[in-house]
Amino acid sequence: MNETEARNAVVAAGKRLVEIGLIARTWGNVSARISDTHFVITPSGREYLSLTPEEIVPVAIADRSHTGPIKPSGERGVHAEIYRAHPHVNFVIHTHQEMASIVASTSTDSIPAGERYPELGERVLCSDYALPSTKAIRENVAKAARASTGNAIIMKNHGAVVYGEDSEQAFAAAESLEVLCRETIRARFLGGTSIGSGDDDAMRRRALSRIVPPGHESHLAFAWPHHSSERTPGGFVLHTEDGELPVPFAQLAGTLSPEAHLHREIYLAQPKISHVEYVADPDVVGVSTAHVKLRPLIDDFAQIVGPTVKTATAPREVAKALKSASAVLLASSGAYCVGGSRSDADAVRMILVKNCRALLYGAFLGELTPISPLDSILMRVVYLKSYSQQISSNV
Repeated sequence: MNETEARNAVVAAGKRLVEIGLIARTWGNVSARISDTHFVITPSGREYLSLTPEEIVPVAIADRSHTGPIKPSGERGVHAEIYRAHPHVNFVIHTHQEMASIVASTSTDSIPAGERYPELGERVLCSDYALPSTKAIRENVAKAARASTGNAIIMKNHGAVVYGEDSEQAFAAAESLEVLCRETIRARFLGGTSIGSGDDDAMRRRALSRIVPPGHESHLAFAWPHHSSERTPGGFVLHTEDGELPVPFAQLAGTLSPEAHLHREIYLAQPKISHVEYVADPDVVGVSTAHVKLRPLIDDFAQIVGPTVKTATAPREVAKALKSASAVLLASSGAYCVGGSRSDADAVRMILVKNCRALLYGAFLGELTPISPLDSILMRVVYLKSYSQQISSNV
């Protein structure tokens, strides 16, 4: 396709990925080949739903160079390696899709695909871990791409990259990969190779038994209903089942409900927080009963949520835990996710849920491989200092 067609196709693909839930906000990236020497790719830090064809950036396959004021995706090297390894490929999508990310968090080297998923070849290979946007990660993907017989690669502790002759083939690979990863996890839980229905609650109980210490008794430290809230001038609003409950900061602490007091402490401790989102996802609640320090199993967790998410076992610990991360687990009660906007808090929620599921269900596939503390801190610092600021200026 020509450059104009390619730009339009990339924009359309980005919106489609958000709509079907394979990516969100600015995560992942999309590209299309426009010649033997160049492709066009999504820019760094742009929202997909507001992206325009004029913002799509041409990049040289040979040296990943580009021209113009708009910075292309930091993972353009991964795309370049796919185009170099497969001359027939004209469309590449890098996703952070949930089930593939769970597989990526384990020691698994590959998963069998077989005849049911012709887009995926005989096996889906997992490329070795490396920090995002580095020479190492593109070299690791290149090695897997050369060995793969299908149109998908799982990137350890990162996500997946899928590709095809056109966007439809790439999307088919992404959707097949998600189903295959889900079925593989369930089959391992069932203890065989055949696919069965299984039971989500049974899987969760089995998974929790792996991470809850022997003799551990969960206790409910926050014995009240939880809600989300947002900052207002001079206070905040709790969003309850009965409607919005305004709470001024000047209200006497002794007259506040325990939940209102907790939200008040969060907002007063961190002026940049504008939204607190309560998360009651069953997998997050399950992990909150284990009273663990949640480490990053996927790199977007390290970047956007933090190097470690603590479990608060008392209300006084919540605001303190949120000084070093954008989420805190509430002992046996779920979690709070925070952000400078509703969108930020929601992004934290989505990643927290994904990381909790990786912790619970990834162990069915093999040993979990958390990202090292040093790499986690490095990614968090880079994100806070550069990428998050770029997003804020672009959306």
